[in-house]
Amino acid sequence: MEGHKITLQFLQDLISQTEPDVTVLSFKVSEGAGRGDNYTSMLYRVVVSGTKAIEDGARTSEWQRSYIYKRLPDSPTHRELYRSDVLFQNEVSFYKETFASLTQFQNSTGLEEPFNAVPKCFLAEQDVIVLEDLKEKGFVMGNRKAGLDFQHCVAVFRKIARFHALSLAMKCRDPQTFQDQVAASVQETFFTAQNEEYYREYYSTLTQNALAMVDCGLEDSEKSTYLKKFEEFLDEKTFFKTMMKQVEPIEPMAVLAHGDFWTNNIMFRYSDSGDIEEVCFVDFQCVRYCSPALDLVNFLYSCTSPALRASHLQALLSEYCSALSDSLAAMGCAAGSLPYCHADNIPAIIQEELQSHSHFGLGLALDTIPVSTCDSTLAPDLYQTEADQGTASPFSQYNPECQLRMTELVRDLVDRGYL
Repeated sequence: MEGHKITLQFLQDLISQTEPDVTVLSFKVSEGAGRGDNYTSMLYRVVVSGTKAIEDGARTSEWQRSYIYKRLPDSPTHRELYRSDVLFQNEVSFYKETFASLTQFQNSTGLEEPFNAVPKCFLAEQDVIVLEDLKEKGFVMGNRKAGLDFQHCVAVFRKIARFHALSLAMKCRDPQTFQDQVAASVQETFFTAQNEEYYREYYSTLTQNALAMVDCGLEDSEKSTYLKKFEEFLDEKTFFKTMMKQVEPIEPMAVLAHGDFWTNNIMFRYSDSGDIEEVCFVDFQCVRYCSPALDLVNFLYSCTSPALRASHLQALLSEYCSALSDSLAAMGCAAGSLPYCHADNIPAIIQEELQSHSHFGLGLALDTIPVSTCDSTLAPDLYQTEADQGTASPFSQYNPECQLRMTELVRDLVDRGYL
């Protein structure tokens, strides 16, 4: 790979921008993500050691900091399969332009508790992103195979509501700047007309896998109801066009959405007693301007169990709506003219958005449920050499838990009238 290499000089130049009194003496590099935890870029943890000048340079103290160094995969095959180059540039734009504009707007509102659930970025360029290491602050990733319980889901829904509220508030109070600096600064990376042919074989593999799972998981008496509707949704002639339609922004509810909102991109920090203290989001490569429901259905259909949705879906939506309306009011939107500015309107608006975008969540689940339930040893390994990798292909292994979750999701959506 061309571009920045991890050297003492590179690290010294980088750190001097924020801590000019630090002298870098050494560093250690290790893999920053395990197999199955990341698919489109390579993450490294860089622990940097040195000295820090104190008392006007009269003395020095030991200094150490950990960073996450993110770059494109070495394998051209893997980069091509996952369109890593386009995704990486989208994340660079997010850190350099999009979130910077949202943060500037947020600061102008005087919000007492600002949204800060995004890691600090020290560098974002064509082939390299350097971020703070959230692990150093005590954050840990959720267990993708076990999924998240109700309390974790509440924390996630309230936090993503605050992220979505930034877009809606800025659109209410400074619509032109929002369109120029936020909505126009990111791009749809997957579901575009120019990608339809490219992804035909990719989704052909995924749909065949999903149909086999659901066919096996259903009773024979259920297949005429559930399997038939699932087959209609997965029709090769219409599936990709349906997904393209789902990502189109429809005003006034379109927001900057995370775009890849599942367990592996959500981190938690806990108190000594085990309570959730903070939630932070990572990996903004798929960020898009679209309905907020796309993040919600992605998370709900890929990261929660059928039992949790059956028992707690409405409670989770209530938490989301409450956090969204509270955030909008705190940023001065209560007197706005847009429908979402009035708290009483929000639950019905979100319910409608969720129902009209449920197909998107199901479409993503074809990919994310197999990935989230697989054993790590079966997941693609980005750190292999090109010779070791062989031919890259979409992940299509499945297990009894994967089959159960896919089958129950189809049942759930058909029973709700969403499919």
